[in-house]
Amino acid sequence: MTSYIDIIDGAQPWQAVLDPSVMTDDLVRASHQLADAAKAGDWPAVMSVLDSQSKWLIINQWRPGGTAWFTALHQAAWHGAPVDIARELLDRGALRSLRDSKGRTAFDVATEHAGSPRLLRLLSPPRSRLRPRQIAGLDKQLADLIDGRIAGRLFEGDLRTVLRYPPVEILHELPGQRVWFPLPGKYGFHIELQHGGLEVKSWCGLVEGSGQAHLVTPEGSVLVDQGFV
Repeated sequence: MTSYIDIIDGAQPWQAVLDPSVMTDDLVRASHQLADAAKAGDWPAVMSVLDSQSKWLIINQWRPGGTAWFTALHQAAWHGAPVDIARELLDRGALRSLRDSKGRTAFDVATEHAGSPRLLRLLSPPRSRLRPRQIAGLDKQLADLIDGRIAGRLFEGDLRTVLRYPPVEILHELPGQRVWFPLPGKYGFHIELQHGGLEVKSWCGLVEGSGQAHLVTPEGSVLVDQGFV
C-alpha cells in the first residue's frame, strides 16, 4: 500500500489542497497537529508529529483551511526559535524560499520579529538564477497548463480557491530542482526546472495513454510527447 504522499522519481511532494473538505480526515488531523505545535513553539511536539505522521505530512504543510500559509519554518522564524531547531527543520526539507500568503519567506518573518543574526543567516533564501520576471512568467504558464489539464475533471469553479500550485521560485532549492504535485483522482504533475524553463510531465493514473510532456517557458508551453502513461 502506498501512502498519501507518493514520491515520484525522488521529487519532493507538494501538498496543494487548500480546502479541507476535499482532504482525508487523517491528513486534516495530522496537519492541525503540526500547525498547533508549531504555533505554540513546541518544537519537541513538532518533531514528534513529523515523525509519527510521516505517511500524511510533508515538512512544508500549512494549516488546512488556514489563510496565512505559515509552515513550521515560518513559525520558527516568528518565535525566534533556536538555530538548531531551524537547522533541523531545514535538514528535514523545509524551504527557505517558500512564501506565506502575504509573500513573506521565513527570513522576512524573522526580520520583522528581530531574529538573531545567526537565525537570519540560516534562513536567508538561496539565490535563484532566474530573474523575477522569468519566475512570474513561468508561474503563469505553469498555472495555465495545470488548469488546462484538470479544469472540469476534479473540481468545479475556480481551481485557485481549492488548490495552491507549486511556485516556480522554490524549485531551485529542491533536490534535483523538481517537485511532484499529486492530486485526487490519480492525477499528477512532475515539474522540473531546466535551463530557465520547465519540463512538465502529467498524467491520470486511471486513464491509459493520458501522459503528456510539455516544455514551458515564460512565454508559453509546447507539447513534446504524449501517450507514455
